[in-house]
Amino acid sequence: MRRGLLVLLLALCLAAVVFLMRRSRSPTPTTTEQPRAPVAPPRRALQADAEGYYEPGYRFTVRDLRFTRLTLRPEPFVTFTRTGTRQEAGCLDAVIRADTVHLRCALDRVGIVTIDGRFLTRFVTTRLDTPVLSAFVTIRNIRGETLYRARDSFMWHAPE
Repeated sequence: MRRGLLVLLLALCLAAVVFLMRRSRSPTPTTTEQPRAPVAPPRRALQADAEGYYEPGYRFTVRDLRFTRLTLRPEPFVTFTRTGTRQEAGCLDAVIRADTVHLRCALDRVGIVTIDGRFLTRFVTTRLDTPVLSAFVTIRNIRGETLYRARDSFMWHAPE
């Protein structure tokens, strides 16, 4: 009986040692993923920064030159056409902001083209049938007389 008690005591001691060894063993390091900072959605391009050209809803003619387009980026200019030719007038006085446009362009042998308007949509649109710019177009001759003045809506087109 004494021998059985000794074996039982030895078994209990061995079990206690195994239990303590398992418990005292340092836990395996767990890697926890750091919370990521929220990712901002990609910034949408502003209409004011879009390269391309704007076609007027109404094409008019001044001194046999037909107004066909307005370009803001990369360089602001207006385009007029005559049968078989194209004439572009650079805009030295240009203010283009996210919401407004002011251009003053010198057109050879005609005068000054002024465009004052605002963007109807803040961000670039892929819909080609949607007006994105509403502006007053004024053309004055060299003497300052108004040859044309009207509000028009312009549709944006990607560069060719």
